[in-house]
Amino acid sequence: MNARRRFFIPIFVIGIALFMLTNCNLQGEADKPTVVASITPVGDWVRQVAGDALHVAVIVPPSASPHTFELRPQQLREAVRARLVVFMGAGLEYWDDELLANLNDRVRVLRLSEGQKLIQSDDGHDHSHGAGNPHLWLDPVFAQQAVRAIADELSALFPDKDTLFSRRADAYIDSLRRLDADIQRTAKKWRSRRFVGDHSSWVYFARRYGLTQTGVIEATPGREISARDMSRLIRTMARKRVRAIFADRRKSTQAPETLAEATGAKVAMLDPIGGGQMQETYLEMMRENLREMNRVLR
Repeated sequence: MNARRRFFIPIFVIGIALFMLTNCNLQGEADKPTVVASITPVGDWVRQVAGDALHVAVIVPPSASPHTFELRPQQLREAVRARLVVFMGAGLEYWDDELLANLNDRVRVLRLSEGQKLIQSDDGHDHSHGAGNPHLWLDPVFAQQAVRAIADELSALFPDKDTLFSRRADAYIDSLRRLDADIQRTAKKWRSRRFVGDHSSWVYFARRYGLTQTGVIEATPGREISARDMSRLIRTMARKRVRAIFADRRKSTQAPETLAEATGAKVAMLDPIGGGQMQETYLEMMRENLREMNRVLR
């Protein structure tokens, strides 16, 4: 009995300590200024610049598609204290007006796509987004520009932390430059340079590194490809000798597998959003995607 009691007391004490530590951490986050980011990659960029100085809330969960996502009260409650909201823009966040209507009128808004030359169509596929293709974040060179814009905006909002933001942004941009250089070196060895995309997520990446998208499985987000369009896509892949399919690992693989079986192409399971356990950061996400692309294109 005494032995059990001696064992029980330390465990109880540890439990209390962990509870108090968790509460302190939560309270600390609540005391920090809040920055809201629309998607996981943007949220990671903000965290890389801000470090522990700010609380970053991401609206679209990693498992959801920004194209079909619907705001819920939980996201609105999380964003209510925002000092800054960072959108990708270009029509990606079709719910942005609803979000901003629930926030303070003095909240600052940064749209990272502003001033960028957007791709309006690719291989005959016009985008449902009014402004053009919004998937700029998958271009690591654009990511460098976006990080600098985030750092400038944060410095304007919190001038006392300007040195911190500038230093962290410089270091992170160096990491993004190394990522870009690694992709360039790897892409030079790819024998196959054409692919079919699940959606037109990878066109900026393709333009940057000399790839060509020859078709898409999902022309409209959330709508399955028809049998007629599938047959047309199979013929296109055969005619243009497309040997790679870029699928979205968060979605069903039925259509990509059907295409692969009909054409002999290989399927790369890619993640355009990130945030999972194995690729929590933008750099981890992009390097994992690069490994998958290399597997099917080399």
